[in-house]
Amino acid sequence: MSTKRHLDEDRGRVLGLDNGVDALRESAEFRGPIEPLDGHDHANDHFALVYDDRAERLAATVPFLRQGLDAGEKCLYVGDERSLETVVDLLRDRGVDVDGAVESGSLVFASVQDTYLRDGSFDPESMMEVYGTEIEAATAEFEALRVVAETGWIVENGVPIEAFMEYESRINELFDGADAIALCQYDRERFPAEELIEIVRVHPHLIYDTTVCHNVYYTPPAEFCGPDRPERELDRMLGTLRERAQAKASLHGQTEALRSHHALASRSDLSFDEKLGRFLELGCEYLRLDIGFLSHTANGRFELVDAVGDHELIQPGLTANPMETYCRRVLESDGLVAVDDAPTAGWTDDRAYEIYDLDSYVGTTVTVGDERYGTLCFAAREARDRSFSEAERTFLELTAQWIGYELEREQCQAQLAALNEMSRDLMDAEGESAIAEATVAHAGGTLALPLTAVVQYDRAAGGLETAARTERATDELPTAALSETPSGSLWEAFTAGETRVVDGDVSGAGDDVTEIAAVPLGSHGVFVTATEANGGFTEAALEFVETTAATVETACGRAGRERLLAERERTLEEQNDSLERLNRINDTIRSIGQSLVGASTRGEIETVVCEQLADVGPYELAWVGDHDPVTDEVTPREWAGAEKGYLDATTVTADERTTGRGPAGRAVRTRETRVVDNIVEDPDFEPWRQAALTRGYHASIALPLVYDDALYGVLNVYANQPGVFDELERSVLAELADTIAYAINAVESKRSLVSDEVTELEFAVGDDDLGVVELACETGCDLTLEGIVPTPDGRPRAYASTRGVPAEELRAAAVDLETSEPTLVSEYEDGDEPVCLFEATLGERSLCETARRHGGRPRSLTASEGTATLVVELGVEADVREFVAAFGDAYADTELVAQRSRERPRRSPTELRATLTEELTDRQLEVLQTAYFGGYFATPRGRTGSEVAESLGISQPTFNTHVRAAHRKLCRQLFESGGPDR
Repeated sequence: MSTKRHLDEDRGRVLGLDNGVDALRESAEFRGPIEPLDGHDHANDHFALVYDDRAERLAATVPFLRQGLDAGEKCLYVGDERSLETVVDLLRDRGVDVDGAVESGSLVFASVQDTYLRDGSFDPESMMEVYGTEIEAATAEFEALRVVAETGWIVENGVPIEAFMEYESRINELFDGADAIALCQYDRERFPAEELIEIVRVHPHLIYDTTVCHNVYYTPPAEFCGPDRPERELDRMLGTLRERAQAKASLHGQTEALRSHHALASRSDLSFDEKLGRFLELGCEYLRLDIGFLSHTANGRFELVDAVGDHELIQPGLTANPMETYCRRVLESDGLVAVDDAPTAGWTDDRAYEIYDLDSYVGTTVTVGDERYGTLCFAAREARDRSFSEAERTFLELTAQWIGYELEREQCQAQLAALNEMSRDLMDAEGESAIAEATVAHAGGTLALPLTAVVQYDRAAGGLETAARTERATDELPTAALSETPSGSLWEAFTAGETRVVDGDVSGAGDDVTEIAAVPLGSHGVFVTATEANGGFTEAALEFVETTAATVETACGRAGRERLLAERERTLEEQNDSLERLNRINDTIRSIGQSLVGASTRGEIETVVCEQLADVGPYELAWVGDHDPVTDEVTPREWAGAEKGYLDATTVTADERTTGRGPAGRAVRTRETRVVDNIVEDPDFEPWRQAALTRGYHASIALPLVYDDALYGVLNVYANQPGVFDELERSVLAELADTIAYAINAVESKRSLVSDEVTELEFAVGDDDLGVVELACETGCDLTLEGIVPTPDGRPRAYASTRGVPAEELRAAAVDLETSEPTLVSEYEDGDEPVCLFEATLGERSLCETARRHGGRPRSLTASEGTATLVVELGVEADVREFVAAFGDAYADTELVAQRSRERPRRSPTELRATLTEELTDRQLEVLQTAYFGGYFATPRGRTGSEVAESLGISQPTFNTHVRAAHRKLCRQLFESGGPDR
C-alpha cells in the first residue's frame, strides 16, 4: 500500500461515492439532474449506467474517466476490442492526454477477452480475483482505482444473466470500503426488460436518462444471493414503501412548517415580541415539545427574554445561573445541542437536570451580528420516541437566524435613533468642549458605551488631553497613559489617522475590560471606548463605534468651522474698525500734512499738530514737550484738547526717577515710541494716574520727534479708552512723528537761510577719525572750504582748496574724507606754496552735511594742525542747545568756541544793483548791457557774439574777455563771503 494510502486511513477513503457524483455534477457534457445521495452511507460505490444511445453513454463515461485522471487515480476501461479505439478517439477529442496517461500507467485499456473471458468463458470467482488484484496494485502506486466496464459481451457470448447478476451483487462487497469505484454500462436495447430488472436490483446507484439517483430497489448481496430472497425482497419493498410514506409525510410537515415560518416572518402588522411568541408556539407544535424559550446571556447572566409552556422555572423575565441550565451545553459547544432522552444520554447527574427535570431538549445559539446573544431552545418533561431529524434541526436554526436578524435590526434601529438624538444635541453644542461633554453623556446612556472618553488634541501643548469621560471611564479607562507620545495607542491612532484596537489588559484598565478601541476624530483628537464582551469587539460593534466617532468628528468639524467663521467675523469687524481708524488717522495726517506745507515756524507746526490730533476721537489731549538736557525735564511747549489743568498738575522728566518712567520720559531716553495701553493697570504711570483718570484719559502714547539723530521734542497723545494704540495706530502715528520732525528740521534750515537775524556758532573739532582733521595732520596742509553747491538729487557738491602740499602727495594719503573720490579742478603756485582746488560730493558724516541736516548753514570750514574750525549759521528761532547736543553726539572732541548773533544787512533794489556793479569797469558794463539787450543771452540767441562785438567796434575775443570778467565779478559778489546775501 502506498504512503499516501497509509496517511489517508485515518481520514477515511480517498475515493468514495461523492467522487463519482461530483465528476458528473461538474461536467459540461453531463447535463441531467443529480439526486443528493446524502444519508446513503451504507451503499457502496457501484454505478449502473443504463443508456438508450451512444450520446448518453459517452456523456457520463468521459467526465467519469477525466476526473479520475485529474485526481491521480488509475483508470481501467474494459470493453470490446472494436469499441476501445472509439473511446480513445473520443477522450482525445475532449482534451484528455491519452498517450501520456497510457504511458504513465494511469490509463489502461483492457479487452473483455483479457478480463471477463480470459479463460474462454465467464468465471465470477476468477473475475473477483482480477479486480481484487487491480485494487491492491492501483492503491499501491495511485490514489485509487476507477473502473468503467462495457457489458454488451454478455449477450454476444450467451452468458446467463443470472450468473452475471450474482457476480455484480457479490462485487459490491469487494468495492464496499475500498478505494475503488465502478461504472457498468448497459445498453437498454440489447437487454430484455426482465434482465434489466435484475440489473437494477444489484446496483446501489443508477444513471439513466442523464439522471443520477439512489436506487431504492437495490438488494444487498446477502439478500439477493440467499435462499429466502423472495421474502426478504418483499420485506424490503414494504419497508421502502413505509419509509417513502413517512418521508413524504415528514416532507409535507416540514414544508407546512417552513411555509408558516415564512408567513409569520413576513407579517408587518406584528411587532417583534408578538412574532417571537408565535414562533415559540410554532416551534413547540412542529417539534412536538411542550416548552420553548429565548434566553439572553451576557456578563455571566442568564435571562429569559420570552417563553411558552407550563414550567414554573421557565417564564419570561426570570434569571438563572447559566452553568445550571441546559443552555450551558449550547454555549460551550457554540452550536446546536439535542437530546431525545436525557436519562439514557447520561444527563441525570447534571445540575440542570435536577433543577428543570427535562427529558428531551434541543437548543442552538442566537447570534446578533458577530456577537453571541443567547440561546433558542425547546424542551419537554417527557422523552421523545425518535431523534431530532435534520429537518427539525434546520427549522430550529432558521428560527434562531431570524431572531438574530430581527434583534440586529432592532439594535441597529435603536443605535440609529441614539445617534440621531446625539447628533441633534451635538448640533446645539457650542465648541469642542461642549461636544465632548454631550458625547460622553450619550455614550453612558442611550449609546450603551459606558466606558467612553473623548480625548482632544491640544494645539498649544502639541499633545492629547482628556476632555470628557463617562463616570465608569474615570476609574477603568486609563486615557492619560494611552495618550503618551510617541508610543501611546491613542497617539498612534491620532497620528496614523486609523482605528486602533488594543488588548484591554493594560495598566489602569478595569478587570473586565477585554479590548479598547481608539478612533481618530480627524485633527480634533480621538474617540476611545472599551468593551467587556468576551472576545472583544465584534465587527458590528466596532463599526458602530466608528460611526459614533464619525458623528462626533462631523460635529467637531462643524464647531471648528463655526469657530473659524466667528473668528473671521471678529477679524473682519476688527479690520473694519481698524480701517475706520486708519481712514480717520489718514484724514488727520493728510490734513496735518497739508498744514505743515504752509507752516513757516516750528511753533506753527506744533500748534497745528496738537490742534488737529485733539480734534479727532478718541483722542482727548495732544501736547508737544521740550526736553532740557541739563535738568532732564520735559516741559510742555504746545498743547490742545481737553487739558483741564493736567499739564500744570504733572511733572515729567527723562531720567530714572519715578517721574521719568512714564511714556514721555522713556521715549526721550530711548528715542522710541512708548505706549501705555491701560493707564489703570500700568504701574509706571502711577505718578500721573489719578490726574489722568480724573480727566478721562485711559491710554497714552509718546512719540519722539527725531530727525537724523536730532531730538526736536516729544509728541504725547491721550485717548479716552484703553487699547486704542494698537500696532496699526502706533505705526501710523510713528510715521506722523517722523514727518513732524522732518518738517521742523526743514523750517529751521530754511529759517537759517532767509532770516535777517541769525545765530552764528563756531565749533572746533579735534576728532582724529574725522577725514579733514586726519588729512591736515598727516600731510600738514591747510584746508579751506570754498563753497557748497546744492544738486537736484540732494547730494551737495563741495569745493575745497589746500595750501602747502602738492596734489600728488594729497592723493597718496589714505584718508576717508566722507566724500566721493575728490576730483582735482586746478593746481597752481602762490609764491612758493602749491595751491590745489578739489571738487567732491559730500557724504552723510561730513561736517558740512551734518550741520545742514540739523538745520544749520555751513558758512566756513578750515582744517589745520589737527583741528577743524566750522562756522555755522542758525535761524534766530532755532534750538541752539539741541543743535549743539546733536553736533557733539556726532563727533568726539567737539567744542563750541563762540556763539554770536548778527543781523544781515537789508538793501533796496537800487542799493543791491549798485553793490553788484560797483566792481565793473565802464567798458565791462557797456559790453554786458549791449549783449543782454541785444539778445545775446536769449534762447535762442537774437545775436551772436561776433555780431555784438561788431556793433561795439571790437573783436570777438575782446568781447569774450569782457563778458567773462563781468561774470566773474558778479558771481564773487553773490557767492563769496561778504557778498550781498551775507
